[in-house]
This record gives sequence, C-alpha cells and structure tokens, in this order.
Amino acid sequence: MKKYVSVIISTCMASTLLTTVAQGAGSPKSSADFNDLSQLDAGTKAKFDAMISAGIFDGVSEGVFGLHDKMNRAQFAKAAAGIFQLKVNTSLITSSFSDVSAADPANGYALPYIEALKTAKLTDGFGAGTFNPAGEVTKEQLAAFLIRGLNKEAELKSNAGINDNTISSWAKGYAALAVQMNLLGNQMDGKFGGISPATREQLVTSSYEAKRQYVPVTTAPAIVDLPIEALTAYNLTDNTQAQVKSVTQEKSSDGWRVGVVITLTNTSGATIRIPDYDLRIQTAEGTVYTLPASASNSRSILPQGSVTLSYMTDIGVNKDVQLTNLLWVEVDQKVYPKQESPLADANISSMVWRGQDAQIEDPAHLGDWGVRFSLPGINSALKYSAVKMSKQFTGQTPTYIVEIIAENQGSYSETIPDFTLSGKSEGKSFIGKRVEEAPIHLDAGGKKSIHFAIAADTDTALEAFYVLSSESFLKQGQTAPIQYFTGRIGFRLPANEGTVTGAGVSRYDFGTPMDFTRMNDTINPNLTVSLQELHVTDNQETGNKTGIAKFTLFNKSDKPIPVPAFGAELAGKDGNAYAGTRQAVRTTDIAPGTGIVVSYGFTLPATDQSELFQLNVQEVLSNSAYKATIASYFVSIQNDNDHNNISLYPFKLNLKSWTISQLTMMGTTGFSYTYKLNLDLGMERESEVVLDNAFSKLKFELVDSLGRVLGSNSFPFTGSNRLVSGNQVLTFSNLAQDQIQSNISIKVYETITTPTGEMDRLITELK
Repeated sequence: MKKYVSVIISTCMASTLLTTVAQGAGSPKSSADFNDLSQLDAGTKAKFDAMISAGIFDGVSEGVFGLHDKMNRAQFAKAAAGIFQLKVNTSLITSSFSDVSAADPANGYALPYIEALKTAKLTDGFGAGTFNPAGEVTKEQLAAFLIRGLNKEAELKSNAGINDNTISSWAKGYAALAVQMNLLGNQMDGKFGGISPATREQLVTSSYEAKRQYVPVTTAPAIVDLPIEALTAYNLTDNTQAQVKSVTQEKSSDGWRVGVVITLTNTSGATIRIPDYDLRIQTAEGTVYTLPASASNSRSILPQGSVTLSYMTDIGVNKDVQLTNLLWVEVDQKVYPKQESPLADANISSMVWRGQDAQIEDPAHLGDWGVRFSLPGINSALKYSAVKMSKQFTGQTPTYIVEIIAENQGSYSETIPDFTLSGKSEGKSFIGKRVEEAPIHLDAGGKKSIHFAIAADTDTALEAFYVLSSESFLKQGQTAPIQYFTGRIGFRLPANEGTVTGAGVSRYDFGTPMDFTRMNDTINPNLTVSLQELHVTDNQETGNKTGIAKFTLFNKSDKPIPVPAFGAELAGKDGNAYAGTRQAVRTTDIAPGTGIVVSYGFTLPATDQSELFQLNVQEVLSNSAYKATIASYFVSIQNDNDHNNISLYPFKLNLKSWTISQLTMMGTTGFSYTYKLNLDLGMERESEVVLDNAFSKLKFELVDSLGRVLGSNSFPFTGSNRLVSGNQVLTFSNLAQDQIQSNISIKVYETITTPTGEMDRLITELK
C-alpha cells in the first residue's frame, strides 16, 4: 500500500502549471490577474503571488485560477518539480509509463515532469507500469508526498493516539506531521479530511510552505581546477636553479617591449650571490637580444631560498616578432676574445603574454565561472575561485565587482600575492584593481574573500576575466619602476552576469534572522539582523515613491558589538535597482542582550508598480565606493496601516481619537493663528529594542481643503517633547497662511533623517 501511495503522491503536482514561460515576455502574473482570488486575505494572496511569480502555478483559463478545483496527478507532478528543484528535460517526448503520452491533449504537457519525479526516485508509478495522470489526489496523499519530498519521513510519529476516521491508517503519521509542520491544516470540525480530494488552493498553500522549508539534499559538485603548468627547473650552477615565471611582449611606440621574470632558487645550505650570466631572448628568425637586469634585483639568495628577478629590453622592430627561446649565457670578459658558455635554454613560445592584445587561445587555460586556479609561475599552496559578480556604476560607466575566495591548502601561513583581473571584450582589455589594498595573510587552512573592481566602457559586454600578475622593472639610474601585467589563465563570466534571481533567491518572512555570506567583514556572527518592515508609499509632492525598510540588529553575545554600516538595495520587477540611504545613527555599540533599529530610505519612480522586491544587503568594501551583496531575499511590501493599527517598529500605534482646535490672538503686529491637535494615542513597544536618538519621528502636516500645507510639526519618540501613550496636545504655530482655514485635515508621516536629508513615509490621513 505504501508503494501505491508514493506513486500517487509523486506525480500529482503537474497540471497546476501552465508555466509562465508560455506567457511571453510580458510582466509576470500575480493573484490580481485571477478573478476568483480577489477575496483572499492578504497573507494568502502573498503565498499565491510567490508561487505564481516563480512559475510554479498558473490559472486553468484566462482570468480563472480554479481555486476550488480538484487536482490530478499530472498537475501535482509539475508543481513538485518546481518545489523540489528537480532537473527537467523538456525535450522528452517518450515516457517510461504506458499511460503517459506527449500526444495526450489534457496531460501530455506533464510528461517531462513525471519522468523527472521518477529519476529523482520520488515515484515509481501507479502500478503495472502506469502512472494514472488524470487520477485525483487526496489530501492525505498530498501530505505524504510533501513529507517525503522534504526528506522528513524519519520524523514520522506513531499512529497511536491519532483518532481520526477521515485518515487512512497508513497516512496518519504523515497527516500529523504535515499539520505540525504547517503544511496542511485540519477542517473546521477538527478532522484532517485525509480521504477527501485535495483542491488547487490546498496545493498552492501547502506547496508554498514546503518550498519555504525545503533544503536541497545535494552532493557537492566536483571542483574543477585549471591545469597547473609544470615549471621546468634549469640548473645554472651546482647550487642554483632557474624557473621562468613570465614572459611579456607588448607593443611600444617604436617596436616591442619585452619583459621577463624568473625565479632563482638556492639549493645549498649557505647564502650565495646571484651568479653572473647574460639573459637573452631569441626570436623565430634566430635574432638574439640581451635583457638588462632590473636595478632592484636581489644580489644574493638565502640558504634554500628563492628570489624573483626582473629583466627588460626594447626591440626597435616595426613588424611582428615571435619569441621562442630564453637563453642563460655565461660570459667570460677576462679573456680576449670573450668566451660565451650556454648555461640553459628554455622554450618559451607557449607562455608569451601579448599585454593588452593578449588572447587566451588554449581552452585548457580558460575555465568556466567558479573554476579553481593557482597563479602561474608561483610555487604556492594558495588556490582561488570566483564566487560572485555584480555590476555597479560610478558615474556613467559600469564597474564589475568580482569576489574571489582565496584558500590556503598548505601547512604554513602565506601572503596573497599582488595580482588582479582584466576584463576582456572583443579585443579590448580593462585592467582592474584589488579593492582590499592592505596585505592579506592566510593561515594554513584559512579562507578569505578578496574583491576586484574592473571599470569598463558604457557599451562593453565582457566575455571573460584574465588573471594577471603585477610585475615591475627599474632601469639603471631611474627612481620610478616600469609597471606592467602578465598572465596566462582566465575564466568566463557567470550566467546572467551574476544576477541572482528566481530559484537562487528565497522569499523572506519578516522578523526572521537573515543568512549572510560567511566570510563577510561587516556582520558579526553574534549579531542577528532581521527585517521588520518594508513600506512603499506615493509621495505626491515630489512625484515619486518613498520606501522605508526597518532592520533590527540584536546582540546575542555578552559583549558590546559595534553597529555595522551595511548597505541596502531594492530591485523591482523591471530589474531596476534603487540604493537605500541609511538613517543617521548616533549609537556606536549595541549592548549585550539588546537590539537597535536602523532604517533605510529609498526613492523610487512613481511608475514602479512592484509589490515584490529583491532586497540586497550589501557590504561596503574597504572604505571604497564599491559594495558586495552578502544577503539577498524577495520581500513583499507591507500594506499601509490605518490609523488604528500603525506599525512603526518597535512601536504599534493606535490613533484612537483626535480633535483640532483653532486659536486666534491679537498682538502688537496683528493677529496670529495657532492650531492645536488633541490626540489620544495608544502605544505599545518591543521591550528589548533600544531607541537611538536619531530614531524616526512622527510628522503631522496640516492640509487645507485645496491640498495646501498650512504648517507641520515633528515629534520624537525619545527625549523631551516626545510622544507618549494617552492624551496629548500638539501645537502648530509655524503657519503658511495668515487666516483661519476650515475643513482642515492632518497627514501623518514617519520621518527618518539621513545624511542627504529627511525622507517621509505617508502613514495615514486624519479628517
């Protein structure tokens, strides 16, 4: 019987999706597109919106979702594939089940999803090689499938004590656990209703919760490494060996500039001087050029040590030159004619780097995004891999920010060498710089994030990043060295230029702790960061929208933690991103066991109609203008509050009643007018949150019948003249009109102070 159920359950999720891909390039659908979803409460609508926008569900016809329709096993299969992130081969036209056919007009669409379920071992069919795609799914079968898909069968409870005759005996444990996990609920009579057919409404709400709780059980992908180029050691003397680190050939104003860097190792147990030799470069035509040594080269090598030596020459030839060999030659100047003895000959034709014109032709040296690599020409246990990329703008030009993880796989501490990345695009090279300027040391087994900023042209579409080492050469008699770059390996850009959306971003539940990139330097591990509110309201005066996001920062440790200065960004459904401006914060440290509130204000265009935003929490990199995303979530904006239920975290406000009175006074210069607001305010507060002196204020704005602002006043929640729970009188004397007005209304705003000025969120209007 259990096998029979697993088959039923695993395939039921499919016909719920007439996937959003079929909708074309228009705006994604939401619950507002279906007439039979209009009466749902806001919380349920949010769940439907999430599943519809993710492409997991669509309607049964234009404008009709089919809320109370029964669902079949084909519908269930398609939804399951989306919830549990199964790999689906949409090109399949043949099924392993005899009753599943691509030609079936009702359920043929589900064939790839049914096969994906079977491949994932979530179903083996209905029996006798069939799947029964049109069969109904009961509520208990839905419960069992979700529990299995979530890998929670080990947590099933005993059937003993479950007195519910609406559940089959085999399904009682599944039903009990599904209720406990909030996947499904009981009926009004307290019964589960397990043998009744499941509806599409139950499928959507239970699927939403299952998707939220789902933790993929995956094996780590095999780590791909770029091949490490073997360095040939050339014996120059009995106790010195040379290895070629790099060879660079760049165009100059009158020909070519050639730079060579070698590593010289002392194999003896004593300090030795650098041996005398000429270093020469040979071309394919047989021409030989001598390379002068850098004035900054070492003169000696410590026992068992190594030194890096730099050489450079200019070749005044205005035609292409092919470098083939590097020669070490001992020259005896004491005899006449001088005698030359070759010490070593290295073939370097495959490692010449053409500077700005360099193009990696060998596919083995150009990996995909995330490939692990070592720096060529360096004997080191450090490994690197690119993990994240974003595009940011400084002025009108884009800058690519690439995050690379450095890992020390050796047994000793190492310092990350001076290297950078170059962006490559149709023959152009854009050399970047490392954002972290201070030296970075990695202990054995340690990991560290480093970031590179690559500025490109406005219309540039990068194809790859090349890994470049920084080299220098100091001419004799000069004080400023010549700086140049050389390389041999690279990797391609990530998919979608690194934009993380869809399945890569989870839906956020307000008030829950956020998960951050582990190696960020901004959020202390003992600090819990939660988003409490996100409001977006129209700002009619300025013709745009104002968004305010409130974060709680809670200190779980027994010591004070400095307030982190992270960034926040909202991205709407059209892809446009809006940077948040941080509230002015005067508190420097968060005391143990307490939290503070930090708000961010956003200015959005009035045309942005997004109800769901992607919130990116960002780390400011090394006091630079660049940022890196350390957490990303989809967040729904919260509905505007009415005056009886205003959420202004950590406060809950209730404007119970109010009256406006007018006062006219005769003075030496004429009449003066004052308005008084008698307000009965209810106020509740979260006790563990400490208010900063720069916390939000409530602004009350007097507006006449024509919409003109007569005056305003702001009142804080801390300090003198603060708002309190109960009756209070608020006075407005800074009036723009010199006569009494009738039909006065009051607009109530939340105001936060930022470094660029005040930002107002309209809360309610009192009339």
